[in-house]
Amino acid sequence: MQTLTQLWDLLNRLNRFSFKVNADNESVTGWQGKGQGLIKRRASGETEVSQPESGAIVETIERGYYYVSADRKVPMHNQYLWQFKGDYIRLTHLRLGWDKPVFLFDIIENRYDELVTRQSHQCAADNYDASFVLSPDSLAMQWRIQGPKKREVLDYIYSV
Repeated sequence: MQTLTQLWDLLNRLNRFSFKVNADNESVTGWQGKGQGLIKRRASGETEVSQPESGAIVETIERGYYYVSADRKVPMHNQYLWQFKGDYIRLTHLRLGWDKPVFLFDIIENRYDELVTRQSHQCAADNYDASFVLSPDSLAMQWRIQGPKKREVLDYIYSV
């Protein structure tokens, strides 16, 4: 059983990430490779509580490198806002800044006690979806991106 409270606790402890990008033959982006980096967090309210209050937030700022090939690395940066809403956690992308948030999706517990997205995120012609697996000290998050020019899977591991 994986719960939103367990995910919230983990979000408040994450320090680093790694990821691997795979694109199938139909994807024209050419994205293949892996990356890693560190996470800086900012949170509202108490972070060590058994039940977070609705409205609590955690901002995660990811900085690292994407290794396109063995000899070529590219700096990368992501910024997310996670909001605890009681029966779901909202994920928003802040890459464009706090004044231009991009809503991605709500994470809910389904009837099988799994954490899933309530709906996928549509960006132009591309559909973004994610799945989540929690461990005591890590979060595995798999992004699936499907569109006319994209067929990619990004496997992220966030850890304490």
